[in-house]
Amino acid sequence: MSIRLPEHDHCKFCGDPVPFDRAYCTEDCYWKDQAKIKQEKRKNIIFILLTGVSVAAIVAAGFLL
Repeated sequence: MSIRLPEHDHCKFCGDPVPFDRAYCTEDCYWKDQAKIKQEKRKNIIFILLTGVSVAAIVAAGFLL
């Protein structure tokens, strides 16, 4: 015997069941997800900048040697 769940989706942050018309189960989950997205963007920008600096340093070292 299987239990049928009503049609639903899952919270983008915590994964709890939510109605189809909602992306988050609570406003708290929404703000936590926004902070996580912002932190990931910041990490990506820092990674790209450090990669660019590293490549520039390697190219500069190649010209000096």
